[in-house]
Amino acid sequence: MTFNQATCRYEKAVHGLPANMNYEWKVAFNGKWGGDKGCNNGGNCQFNSGSSGTILLIYNPFNGQLATSSLSSDQTTVPGSVSTSAPSTCSNPYKGRIVRTSGDYQSELGSTAPWLTTEVNSLMTFDETSCLYLLTLSGLTSNRFYEWKVTFDNSWSGSIGCGNGGNCKFSTSAAGTVELVFEPSSKQLSFRPLATVCGNGQCELGETCSTCLIDCSECPPAICGDGKCEDAESCESCSNDCGKCSVCGDDICQTSETYQTCPQDCPNELPGCGIFKEESCVDDSQFHATSDVEEKRWQTPKPGTNGYQSSFQDYHTLVGYADIIYISTDRLAADVCLQTKHRQLNSVTLTYFFDGITQTTKCKRYTNAYTGILLAVVTGSDGSTLELPEIDFVWNAKPIPSRSGDYHNGQKGAITEMFGWPHNDVKEECEFLGKAGYLGVKLFPVHEQLMSTQPFENAMNPWYFMYQPVSYNLDGRMGTREELRDLIQTCRSFGVRVYIDAVLNHFTGAGNDLNQHRNPGSGCVKWGNKTSSAPIERQSPFYIHAFTYQYNANTGKAPSNEFPAAAIGPEDFHCDRPNGAWTNLFILNNGWLVGLVDLDTSMDYVRERQAAYLVDMLSLGVSGFRIDAAKHISPEDLSAIMKKVQTKMGGKLPDDFFVWLEVLTDGEAQYIWTGPSWYGTMFTNILKQDLVLDSEIDKIKFYFILIITMWDGLYPKEPFHNPTVPRHRVVIQNDDHDQQNPGSSSRDMDTFGCVLVKNCSISVHRNFEIRLFTNPNGVTDNNNDWPIRFILSSYYHTYGDLGIPDGKSSCNLCTVMCETCRKSVPYIKAHEPMACAYVGNGYTRTHRDIFVINAMRAWMKLTPISGVSLGIGHCA
Repeated sequence: MTFNQATCRYEKAVHGLPANMNYEWKVAFNGKWGGDKGCNNGGNCQFNSGSSGTILLIYNPFNGQLATSSLSSDQTTVPGSVSTSAPSTCSNPYKGRIVRTSGDYQSELGSTAPWLTTEVNSLMTFDETSCLYLLTLSGLTSNRFYEWKVTFDNSWSGSIGCGNGGNCKFSTSAAGTVELVFEPSSKQLSFRPLATVCGNGQCELGETCSTCLIDCSECPPAICGDGKCEDAESCESCSNDCGKCSVCGDDICQTSETYQTCPQDCPNELPGCGIFKEESCVDDSQFHATSDVEEKRWQTPKPGTNGYQSSFQDYHTLVGYADIIYISTDRLAADVCLQTKHRQLNSVTLTYFFDGITQTTKCKRYTNAYTGILLAVVTGSDGSTLELPEIDFVWNAKPIPSRSGDYHNGQKGAITEMFGWPHNDVKEECEFLGKAGYLGVKLFPVHEQLMSTQPFENAMNPWYFMYQPVSYNLDGRMGTREELRDLIQTCRSFGVRVYIDAVLNHFTGAGNDLNQHRNPGSGCVKWGNKTSSAPIERQSPFYIHAFTYQYNANTGKAPSNEFPAAAIGPEDFHCDRPNGAWTNLFILNNGWLVGLVDLDTSMDYVRERQAAYLVDMLSLGVSGFRIDAAKHISPEDLSAIMKKVQTKMGGKLPDDFFVWLEVLTDGEAQYIWTGPSWYGTMFTNILKQDLVLDSEIDKIKFYFILIITMWDGLYPKEPFHNPTVPRHRVVIQNDDHDQQNPGSSSRDMDTFGCVLVKNCSISVHRNFEIRLFTNPNGVTDNNNDWPIRFILSSYYHTYGDLGIPDGKSSCNLCTVMCETCRKSVPYIKAHEPMACAYVGNGYTRTHRDIFVINAMRAWMKLTPISGVSLGIGHCA
């Protein structure tokens, strides 16, 4: 193509094409495809040759746009566009200003830090011929992506990027060379990878006398005062060109200084309203964390420094967890291995303490003769100490007493979901649940979770904070580990199994951690740190990179994603990618759901850690789990985690164990349920490979089918739209907690069900709950279809639709921005021994309705029961 000085664009007239034919094209540079320009996010552009078979191809270097224009057979350019006169003077609105590029590449070229607005070697030069600001960079890593912006007058004020002010990206050639381009009229940024060959006798664009002496000859002598800080000049020899030499400690943050090199002089934050974006995915194919991200681990403050509290232990140096591995299927013996990570692993010796007894190896075996609660501590020769949470063994859980009824050894029955019920209230309710005939009770997430003293959506600590883990310690909003243990033991003594909501897809995110944050997209508004649900003496630190702008004081680096109490660090997450394409399975698996840091469950360490977390709860006596956000975890990863659980449980999952996967579907249903993809036959085949031994195929096949279960969001309206999963592997319910969220439309029940707290009358709701057991929509075999069925026992939205009446959504707890707390929810006790279903303005207690109970009992082949015998004879 030829640059037309009159039109300031590149043009190429193409003659002799067949008339009215369609063609595709792109623009390439320097005989290479790297950095080529196309249409619609890099795709091929199209044109029609027209009646003349002649077309003018046009490339606008200012904005990177490709266009075409029809010509007659004898034309070579658009009529009136050719001019033999001197080109017009370029318009340059930035004339007289200092124009530089700033980006993450700068430190690689010798700068003291990335993203400097004062770096001499990043100065762009205005080219009067092309009317463009240009800067050639060489010496970068070949074929790599970088990010950059254009800055003015040594400041971030008025900087220009891409999109809505975000960073632009460029990629280098195989020679590590690129030309950055800024068009001042349109404010467009672009780049051209340059291919250079040092030693071919040509001083090519991208080569200089300092990078390729053999081609470009010796550099001319530097002239101090010409405004260029050349290779032979320095701050010592020519301060006029290179600036004054920095002196750390003179209270002046010089251009060559940053907080990382001189914290005495420079502020601990990015300039302007910048935020760190180092952990974003660099291209559409990346999903693992960036290769150097693990260098940012160990962000927890040290004792005696700002932000430290005693519950943070020595997480700045030493983290770990207890891994329980039962050695046989009877689970009467187990190895406990203390898995650790140490900041100076190669130079430190670790010592392991089991109930105070010292040993140099990390594993110790216990048998069912051990009836206590194990305490484990790890110490390092550097003085570091790690105290782990208490360790329980499954043989100490109370046995489930035998009951009459069609329970199929825990594989059939009704489970009541106690949404918003504290552990102690559930414990008190379990005697009622056992007498009523319920198979079990499901608790919402019990891990340590996000809490705040600042309102969110006008409410304190909304319910969805429970789904944002900060560690795998069992100190959740609803109670401590000790209270959970007491609940499980009590419920099991009444024949009631306990199931728990497990969150494996993510940890908390979106700037909800212990860092300081600001949002450039919202007027640079700032917000502080959060806390957790654990008692203050057990609270864990947790760190996220999103919306951060200050370097971490312990590492000197940009913040990263780290949850020390879970022994989960920066390399254990996917790179940051919004989860905004529900029909793209790659993004559905690897993207960050609503900004929550997404665990890389393809990594074996993450799978091991999550399996250990599940086994910890099973060792307390839990019987199974709901897996939250399961469709955002690939089937291969879920199956691999279940395989590790099976292995750690002695090679066989407990007889009464099952999990159910939350798989809400909308436009992506065809990708998830049908054909061989995802949770259809493909997932079944993967599970068979992972969970079934060849010698036990027949036995384990039946067992496997009952173990891994789906939660069917298609019920009750569309029970037939899930053809690839048999119904004995599907669980159903009418009302679920997600639908109580304002605006939720993830399930369309039409006229086949309703949400109690969303204008559904008591009588209508009761009838739907009764039908769940007597004649669920679409049933063909009521004894065996959908053997697990759920009843939601929640709370009314009397005081707001996001807070929970457990006392922790009261505006009295607010300390920041309290004027926005408008939905204060008072404390209401969940368990009341004489309480009736559907009564009052607190908890709904639908599981206490005698008509629903007797419908459930008939389905379970139990005789009817009177309200009097349950203590609710006075209820209507």
